[in-house]
Amino acid sequence: MCRRTDPGPVTIALDSLSWLLLHLPCTTLCQTLHTLSHQDSCPGDSSPVGQVRVLGLLHEELHGPGPVGALSSLAQTEVTLGGAMGQASAHILCRRPRQCPTHQTHWFSILPDFSLVLQEGPPLELKANPYPHTSPVDASSHLTFNLHLSKKEREARDSLTLPFQFSSEKQQALLHSGPGQATSHIFYEPDAYDDLDQEDPDDDLDI
Repeated sequence: MCRRTDPGPVTIALDSLSWLLLHLPCTTLCQTLHTLSHQDSCPGDSSPVGQVRVLGLLHEELHGPGPVGALSSLAQTEVTLGGAMGQASAHILCRRPRQCPTHQTHWFSILPDFSLVLQEGPPLELKANPYPHTSPVDASSHLTFNLHLSKKEREARDSLTLPFQFSSEKQQALLHSGPGQATSHIFYEPDAYDDLDQEDPDDDLDI
């Protein structure tokens, strides 16, 4: 970069950020990438280098969400590739200062001579089923209890009377006891420390 005579923009291509993450701490790599992308001139040289762009390739499946998220936060443009050679896609996320991020998805095919053929959109089979290799999973298949009731269980539940539910027959039985039924009475004797004065219920607190 310092030996360049043309002050135009410079693009630094890093073949594999994954290889660098295996040999360097994530913080060191992020700081180095940030320094490269914000370098305008060489040390001791007054000639400007121009805009510096850093292009890096990352194998996302080899790293955890922490390093991937840290490197993603540094990028202004993030391209996620997926699919196979016959049908591939590129999801582009562009971040601009003081602007909302923009999302774009491009579909393409890679021919045997490694040339690219752009397509208008996803194939018809992907539109009908975006996830052809996934099958519906029954979440209640491995439970230790039933989420649904049978007809007999539903009838038994509806006929059950809960303890806090008083029917009219139960209320009449409790309020009007027959002559042969046992009755109960409550006898209360006031204690010396009972406070029966309702005007000042806190007078026994010695406040």
